Amino acid sequence: MDERLVRQIVISNPQWRGKSLAEHIDDIVPRDSIAELVGYADDRQIVIVTGPRRSGKTTGIVSAIQELLERGVDPKRTLYFSFDEVLSREHIVLEDVVSYFLGNVVPGKLTKKAPAFLFLDEIQFIQDWPTILKRIYETRPNVKIFASGSSSLGVRKGMGESLAGRAFDITIPTLSFREYLAFKGIVVPQIPPFWSDAEVPESFMLVQNEVMNALASYLVRGGYPETVDMRPIAKVHTYIRQSVLDRVVYHDLPETESIANPASVMHLLKILASMSSQMFEIANIAPDIGMKAQTASKYISILERAMLFSTCYNYTKSMVKQARSSKRAYLTDTGLISALLGFDETTGSQELGRLAETAAYNHLSRTSQVFFWRDPQGNEVDIVLPSKRTPIPIELKYQTSIYKSDAKGLARFCDVHGCDKAFLVTKDKEGSMEIGDVDITLFPLWRLLLQT
Repeated sequence: MDERLVRQIVISNPQWRGKSLAEHIDDIVPRDSIAELVGYADDRQIVIVTGPRRSGKTTGIVSAIQELLERGVDPKRTLYFSFDEVLSREHIVLEDVVSYFLGNVVPGKLTKKAPAFLFLDEIQFIQDWPTILKRIYETRPNVKIFASGSSSLGVRKGMGESLAGRAFDITIPTLSFREYLAFKGIVVPQIPPFWSDAEVPESFMLVQNEVMNALASYLVRGGYPETVDMRPIAKVHTYIRQSVLDRVVYHDLPETESIANPASVMHLLKILASMSSQMFEIANIAPDIGMKAQTASKYISILERAMLFSTCYNYTKSMVKQARSSKRAYLTDTGLISALLGFDETTGSQELGRLAETAAYNHLSRTSQVFFWRDPQGNEVDIVLPSKRTPIPIELKYQTSIYKSDAKGLARFCDVHGCDKAFLVTKDKEGSMEIGDVDITLFPLWRLLLQT
């Protein structure tokens, strides 16, 4: 076996020598996705870790290993290895790394109660990696595999081809607002769901001003971990364009999707950014970038798989009507919009409103399927959450002055769907209003973004 590879394996795992695996990563902050990753440690299936570029997947994996060690797992039963620096892309490299670890490092016999843990980062660089992982999975029942890659397109494609039924797909998204605050050292108490009758803890008052100031920054900057304290905003834009957008559009897409003209995809993405939170029709977008509607539709699907874009559907019981009706466009992080369109701290209220709605949609879509609603008469509701009893309608008005006319769509939705309660998200207003038999609760955006 290549001595350089052995040296790299040993260097990559300082925990075997009693040192911290995370010593080269500054200020690891706990994230919701880390607990989710560790929660799959006892399951047989492979865990494929995906997420947008620069969302913190590697840090998440290292944090998950640290969590396992704190729970009492023997350090020598954990392996971390990144394949981005190996010279060879042959599958034998992956096999050699695993064989060395299992044959020379792991102490004693592996059992169901004492398994070995493989954390394989940048797995997409290795040829035929899904087949190798499948073989390990089938022949080594007491070896738990976590695998990730910076190209979510490539990793997910491999997962679908060979690992169907043998793997879970866990997404590490960009930072939620609560995580963003944690990165800035602002600790926020647990906030109950906005649809509950529970009050916000009084202790929140101690950090409310800090939270409000951070929210304005979060909407413009987005949730990429490395940009939280980056100054000025122009540097944030450059980082997102170079490290996220250019890498996905000009590197990942041509490599995994055979995209012949990535510049057209970037143009399409910029148009979608200008429409985030608004309705769109593919047939109307395609001519603006000189492509057929079928091609534009294909590119939009690819951007969704790359975790840069999300399509929101009209709320209706008919799946056929959903597919045929107008859709809303959302970019998956507000920082993408700012980088593409040049938004900064001086951005106007209309643009901030679109960023606010995009942030609300992205936050809610982490845990629920999210719809919007529009009827033939043009009445609209920005967000609809399905519920066992009645759907939950939410309108977003990121402004200081609120009028009953702002809740017109909510009242109409409740008439049609039999709801007696609706919600209106504001910039800073709290309270309630009634329109007919409908009780409408007003609350600020921060409460929605901080709810647990």
